[in-house]
Amino acid sequence: MAFLDLFPLTDPGAVFAVLFLLVLLGPLAAERARLPGLAGLILAGMLVGPNVLGVLGRDTFIETLGYVGLLYLMFQGGLDLDLDGFRRRRGDSLLFGTLTLVLPMAGITWVALRLGLDLAPALIIGTALTSHTLLTYPLVGRYQLTRTRAMTATLGATLVANVGALLVLAFAVAAAGDAGWFFWVRFSVGFVAYVVAVLVAVPRLTRWFFTGLGQDRQVRLTYLLSGMGIAALVAGLVGIEPIVGAFLIGLAFNRFVPARTVIADRVQVLGATVFIPAFLISTGMLLDPVALLTDPRTVLLGAAFLAATVVTKAVAAQLAGFALRAVAAERSLMVSLTVGQAAGALAAVIIAQDLGLVGADVVNAIVLVILGSAVLAGALGERSAPLVPPPERTEEPLGSRVVVPVSNPHTVGPLVRVAAQLAAPDGGAVVAINVLPLGTREEALQANRRLADTAEQAALAAGAEVETNVRIDASPVGGVLHTLAERSGTAVVMGWKGFANAREGLFGTVIDQVVASSPVPVLVCRPGEDVPTGRIVVVLTGEDLRPAGRRGSALAFEVAARMARQAEVERLVVTDLPPDAARAGMEEFRVPDDVEIVGLGDVTGRLAGTLEPGDVVVTGVPPTTGGIRRDATRLARAVPTHTVVVVVPR
Repeated sequence: MAFLDLFPLTDPGAVFAVLFLLVLLGPLAAERARLPGLAGLILAGMLVGPNVLGVLGRDTFIETLGYVGLLYLMFQGGLDLDLDGFRRRRGDSLLFGTLTLVLPMAGITWVALRLGLDLAPALIIGTALTSHTLLTYPLVGRYQLTRTRAMTATLGATLVANVGALLVLAFAVAAAGDAGWFFWVRFSVGFVAYVVAVLVAVPRLTRWFFTGLGQDRQVRLTYLLSGMGIAALVAGLVGIEPIVGAFLIGLAFNRFVPARTVIADRVQVLGATVFIPAFLISTGMLLDPVALLTDPRTVLLGAAFLAATVVTKAVAAQLAGFALRAVAAERSLMVSLTVGQAAGALAAVIIAQDLGLVGADVVNAIVLVILGSAVLAGALGERSAPLVPPPERTEEPLGSRVVVPVSNPHTVGPLVRVAAQLAAPDGGAVVAINVLPLGTREEALQANRRLADTAEQAALAAGAEVETNVRIDASPVGGVLHTLAERSGTAVVMGWKGFANAREGLFGTVIDQVVASSPVPVLVCRPGEDVPTGRIVVVLTGEDLRPAGRRGSALAFEVAARMARQAEVERLVVTDLPPDAARAGMEEFRVPDDVEIVGLGDVTGRLAGTLEPGDVVVTGVPPTTGGIRRDATRLARAVPTHTVVVVVPR
């Protein structure tokens, strides 16, 4: 028929239109049939693929999009891993990772041996199906479950299981190919060098780039995507599975893509609407239903491998879930995340086919496993994710969400820079707000929107992500406190003129009310000249080391450490005590030995002569309200051109 001669489509516009029509209609049709959305995309790919209707061929364009989607799934998992929770509970990930590595590998290898395969191909199949792809991870993000203990353990276990399977696969392939000692030396050195480069060098490079060339979100997004591609490419050259490289580079970028920010939303939307659906469709195009279902040997192998994969992955998830005290829905979600297989499993088996270890029936059986595991993972995930209780609110790092009210165009730069330097080391974000009174005219709104744009550029230049908000509120204090509650703020940076008269109280009426009502620490900041940060200078007096003043001093040292780390500058402690006595008194503040301590005696009188251009002065709250008014004001007046930060604990 002449009509059929049009297929497969080769016009780029037609291919693009059909592909995204499937992205739109596949999940909708699946929902009508009570199937998971990802199963609808896979079946849609099979329907239009070369083995059924032949509307689309697996050309370079579709293969590339599908491959990028596979990388994107793992990349997103690395970006969203709760690093603080992972460090606190790394044993959870190690436990689950070991279980979901050892049990499936042993079980699937045993089943392959019982089906008549030799040891080497059986071991390759075992490792191929032991590693997993986070097919249902978008559900975790949709229901905001990334910070639950079970999901943190699952993401960490993904790294453990995939790396472990990679090492065993390398051993099996090398043994089958009779590789010598040089292969193992090259692989070991390359693996270690790659991990160190990604997890140590890449974060430093990214911090440098974001504070320099990458001050535009479009540039940052391009940097992240190119980093994912380069990491996968280099991983393949070293001999590491590319999806492992994508997960590791996601970990390296983790703190530079804070949750609930513009850059994080762009990454998620791009993956959810383009790359991940394209991956599922391209996977479906591999399926040949006639070949899969008419060959009894293929059906037998596929059913046996699928059963072994599901049972062993489920047992591992249930055992780990019980150990983590996860509820039933969480354990089911853990199963759905670890049971899914993808093109990575098929690639490993094709290696065995190239070595002459398995035939086409085994390759087709793995394709059947990919389809079956995807449908099962999607069904489990969509049923269990809505039932998982939300994560408990935990104590977040100081710089997670730093709220900074801005109103003066002359001080917005230094003020936002302090907030950004506090937020960036924790992978946090700045929330810059303009609070305007009721009845504000449109002209004033436009002017404050321009001021918000200035604040955004200042935060991006300091290497932090930022969210701006021009809001109408009954009072400035109410606007700040409401924003704290709405944005889950962890600290506030308030601009200060450097003094207050008797009627204004300690810092000024608005700041005093925020300090009195804020549930989080407040950094009262008198902005200085808008110049690059020089050093972070902590002022410490004998009064600050008394019991009433130690909380503020400890918080001041914590703030100084974050600011110095992000600005990549030195710290200096200036005190009215002898240096040895000061170091002994601040031992609990964990100040590194290489931080210089300068004893000045009269700190306020002699501080100006010690400072250099760009130095930022940080001090903890004095122990008495009278001390706040007197000492903070004297300090601000002593160094009029420098930014002064007075840290007030909650």
